[in-house]
Amino acid sequence: MSVMHQMDFPSVWCEWIRGILVSARSSVLVNGSPTFEFGCQKGLRHGDPISPFLFIILMEALSGMMNKACGIGAFDGVRLPNDGPVLSHLLYADDAMLMGDWSNFNFVNMKRILRIFFLCSGLKINLHKSVLFRVGVDTEELKNVADLLGCKAGDTPFVYLGIKVGANMNRLSNWDPVMNTFKRRLSKWKANTLSIGGRVTLIKSVLDSLPTYYFSLFKAPIKIINTLEGLIRRFLWGGSDEVRKMSWVSWDVVTKSIRDGGLGIARLEMNNIALLGRWLWRFYNEQQAMWRRVIVSIHGSSRSWGVAPVNNSITGVWKNCVTFWNKYKVQEVGFNRMFWGKIGKGDQIRFWLDTWLCEEPLKDKYPNLFTLERNKRVFVSGRMSLQGTTMVISWDWSRSPTTAEELNNKHQLEALLQQVTIGDTQDAWVWNDGKEEGYSLAAVKKWLRGSETGDVRSGFTWSKWVPMKCNIFMWRAFLDRLPTKMALIRRNIMVDNHLCVWCESNEETIEHILTGCSIFAGIWNEISRWCRIPGMFVFHVNDLVKMHEHCAMSGNKKMVIHGIIIIACWRLWTARNEKVFSSKDPNVVEMLADIKRVGFLWYKHRFK
Repeated sequence: MSVMHQMDFPSVWCEWIRGILVSARSSVLVNGSPTFEFGCQKGLRHGDPISPFLFIILMEALSGMMNKACGIGAFDGVRLPNDGPVLSHLLYADDAMLMGDWSNFNFVNMKRILRIFFLCSGLKINLHKSVLFRVGVDTEELKNVADLLGCKAGDTPFVYLGIKVGANMNRLSNWDPVMNTFKRRLSKWKANTLSIGGRVTLIKSVLDSLPTYYFSLFKAPIKIINTLEGLIRRFLWGGSDEVRKMSWVSWDVVTKSIRDGGLGIARLEMNNIALLGRWLWRFYNEQQAMWRRVIVSIHGSSRSWGVAPVNNSITGVWKNCVTFWNKYKVQEVGFNRMFWGKIGKGDQIRFWLDTWLCEEPLKDKYPNLFTLERNKRVFVSGRMSLQGTTMVISWDWSRSPTTAEELNNKHQLEALLQQVTIGDTQDAWVWNDGKEEGYSLAAVKKWLRGSETGDVRSGFTWSKWVPMKCNIFMWRAFLDRLPTKMALIRRNIMVDNHLCVWCESNEETIEHILTGCSIFAGIWNEISRWCRIPGMFVFHVNDLVKMHEHCAMSGNKKMVIHGIIIIACWRLWTARNEKVFSSKDPNVVEMLADIKRVGFLWYKHRFK
């Protein structure tokens, strides 16, 4: 509690916290019976929700001690070039990383700081669990210092907060943690026990997010992405590494949005690109963030005219990201041009280098004028100012424009600048020509798809109250991607015959099973009478899908009719499979009863 007093927390508040800590009492269950209660002498109990907050407060005290030590010269942190910040520590939750010059002076004072922190807070750093890393120091000296401090000697690459530090992520072997996690989640028994709706749900809720941590920092090699998507694709259709099953719908269609005729499973490459782009967005918007100051101090250069500063002689994550942003294009539009500056005061948007006035930076639109510019990194406020009600444009040329082309470009640029208004608000950044506020992964993925449009047959509407497995079945039937006999023959798979398993008089296609088989012609008439709609005359799966749109009913009733039709088709397909695999003859009365029973239960419990 003394630390909180030193941090100027009110005495009343400190007493409240003390009361919480000393009033806690516990008991132990012995053979199911509780013993007498006793007071907790070690402060917070395990799992107490207040514990993270108090820990953060204490670590703030450690942060203040390290900053003061650096300020008075008692600890030498890592001094970054170009007047960059001095780094002495990084704290995240219960992880602490101390860094500084490799010297006995730092080692001795670091132990003193930790000792003082222990005496003030009661929190003692376990050096036996701590690891010492070195940069530019030989292994023998590392071991000697580690033994002196009583900690372990570590080497790069190492894992910090789940990310490999110092690893070359262009190597496929460094992606093994992600690959192994995918394989564990995509186990064979899950593929065999889950329906296709369950597998799609698992893929969307879990598998799309598993590589996000790595994808948000590293550009994944194309082979890794193809391998991971191959695992997802096999799992979707019930296969595994040992058992390969047919992919009935192409991966390009599956990964389209539901609106465009797909299943809405994300493409991993698009996820990777969108997540990396967020760093560029943050670089523009988080002007005072520590990480941005570190990047600018290391990679900043007066010769850097790209979308973000980069020192090509320094390899690493940032260089890979900037290189990707500068090269990646969709329909000849660069990724770096999709970030538009929205002018306020004009003191954070670069006049020539950023995209703010037209579809490309002014240095690319008017290269002749950019060559004449003295201060190529000047901000908008350095070239434009509002004097009274008049917008004044000032230039700083190495020589005045003289050629006809230069003068023409100058007049064009000044005409464009007359439409700009300088205000008193902060500059902001928008995505995609100002059509999207902020930065969202959905907006980036939409742009990445480019001119990609939905399938010409993407007219199927999903029912909100019918289970996903039934919706996916109807979606496959709509695309004619179900394993009927004719579909198998088209894929060069041998079958006994091509006739319908029920009537044995027509070729077995999905249209015949759902609309043309005489055995079940009466089912649709009974459903019409049950739902009180005109007689159903259907000749194609598309007629079934669009049936609810032509009913003279209100919106909710149309949704009910749509769901019942999907359930009826799903039940017909189930009866077909029972005939093929179990030799069970269909019973029309039982099937109608099943459709009504299941439809009532699902509508009652799944629809709002």
